[in-house]
Amino acid sequence: MSLTLVCVLFVAAALVASGLLAAAWRRDALAALAGVPLAAAGAGLASVGAARFGSTIREPAAGQEAAVLVMLVALGVVVLGVAVAGPLRGAAGDRPLEGTPPAGRPRGRRRR
Repeated sequence: MSLTLVCVLFVAAALVASGLLAAAWRRDALAALAGVPLAAAGAGLASVGAARFGSTIREPAAGQEAAVLVMLVALGVVVLGVAVAGPLRGAAGDRPLEGTPPAGRPRGRRRR
């Protein structure tokens, strides 16, 4: 069995789709950022596969350079997202949900 461009592109599409699904499925901004590197890995894999199989000029480093660039951009997006969402999450996470008793009060009746 030989590996072809179609196989590489199917795996890359699966990685991008699972990364986008992970980013869209999560409600928390920090958890949604976990899908960004997965989608970027799929884009990098597609770039490497296109440079390896689809090019008539044999320049194998071109796809790898593009993949490294895509991963660096994804890393920058994740770092920026964590820096922005971190303080916001701390402020919102301190408030209790509506309908829950405050932390200091007992939930049941008091015994005398």
